[in-house]
Amino acid sequence: DEKVAALHLDKLGVKLTKLTKEQAQYLGVSATGPFKSDHYRY
Repeated sequence: DEKVAALHLDKLGVKLTKLTKEQAQYLGVSATGPFKSDHYRY
């Protein structure tokens, strides 16, 4: 859950940023995710 993760990161002093529209467009992904392309495989 992203909310819980954000709370943990805050306690660790980590700042989580959001992907901007410009960054998403450059990467060819949606700014809200998913961030991996359809052809990505493990």
